[in-house]
Amino acid sequence: MVKNGMMLGLGGGHSRESPNAFARELVRMGVKDLTLIPTNSSAYQADILLGAGCVKTLYMSYVGLDYIGAAPNFRRLAESGTLNIIEFDEMGLLRGLKAAGAGVRFFPLPDGMRAVDVVRANPDFYKEVVDPFTGEKVVVVPPITPDIAVLHVARCDAYGNARELGFTDGIMHMAAKKVIVTTEEIVSLEDTQANYKEVTILGRFVEAVVEVPYGGHPGPCSGCYQLDEEHLREYQQAGKNETTFKAYLDKYVYGCKNHEEYLQKIGIANRLLKLKYY
Repeated sequence: MVKNGMMLGLGGGHSRESPNAFARELVRMGVKDLTLIPTNSSAYQADILLGAGCVKTLYMSYVGLDYIGAAPNFRRLAESGTLNIIEFDEMGLLRGLKAAGAGVRFFPLPDGMRAVDVVRANPDFYKEVVDPFTGEKVVVVPPITPDIAVLHVARCDAYGNARELGFTDGIMHMAAKKVIVTTEEIVSLEDTQANYKEVTILGRFVEAVVEVPYGGHPGPCSGCYQLDEEHLREYQQAGKNETTFKAYLDKYVYGCKNHEEYLQKIGIANRLLKLKYY
């Protein structure tokens, strides 16, 4: 479903509930020239696509590896000037997605936005209009509409009703034209109905559901497993230059036929099971 040149929305809050297995599969497929729309704070899921050369343009307010430090590929490409970056503050990026989800032509931002530097750094997206009620100037952003958004959740039924047990992505799935949900476990409709208060994404928005255990690794997935700090530190070191990052991809992406082989290479008994919540 994801083709070269598409605008791809990518879920996850920092490293949490991130569609990392999906990102690795896109790298394995060799998808190119993506315009990447992560949520306001992204991590490994965006950085690995950047380092693998899948992304032409990045909409961003933050890409990093949580407390571990900088996202190495993003930092290297940003400093070299080889990546087309469209910079937003968190509010501007989220409100652009919200405008798309609401079907409106633009979305206003709080008054204080007029003093934020990113408004001057990104004049193509931040515009000023006159409030017809007060006559005051207001900063607005246009809709941001991904062709496809990919989200990872702990549990989802076959109809696309998804339960996010930690980070909640309440905007991206409504902004995109199509939505793919990867999930730790596909549960029954009866399970969804019994836990309806946890449902944050309705099946009416979802095009496809894919069961991918440990699909958020090396990030954490709430209620399922913790962050794999050891692997993220290995990843960060590997991303410091193109040669070492290519070796990382050869080992963990190109050297694995599928997600199951990746999990075996990480180590199911000696690593992954130890990360699980019981």
